[in-house]
Amino acid sequence: MHDDLNAHDGREEINRSRAPEPSKVGDFGSKRTDESRMADREVPIELTRTPDLVHAWLDGEIPESSLRGPEAARHIAFWKHMDQDLDTRRDLRAPVDLTARIMAALPTTAPRAVSPWWHRPVEMNPLAVAAAAAGLLALGTAIGASLKVR
Repeated sequence: MHDDLNAHDGREEINRSRAPEPSKVGDFGSKRTDESRMADREVPIELTRTPDLVHAWLDGEIPESSLRGPEAARHIAFWKHMDQDLDTRRDLRAPVDLTARIMAALPTTAPRAVSPWWHRPVEMNPLAVAAAAAGLLALGTAIGASLKVR
């Protein structure tokens, strides 16, 4: 068994005692182990920042020879590679007949948009309308006769 010799319960600074205590109890009331406490810690992602001298070189304010150091060399190599890639892509041209091929691939008739049933016009056969009206009239007469009899 490993003893936790850190008196601050995983906090690296003594002044961080105001922060809420990490939970000692895991799911279902079981005591957390050191491995589970370490496994759920967040690790910050290191973001690199381009030095100001590299920005000045990119803007054309200083020559490349004034940049020194491994970090500057890495940035210079990246931006030179980017410039080479962009030079090759600037020379790319679309085929002359590309627009004609796109227009030929489009359908000749525009597809109809499907509208919901409550927006569509109602089309009924006159015979079906007459039969429905007769049925409603008979139903209303039957209900009226049953109410009047009482």
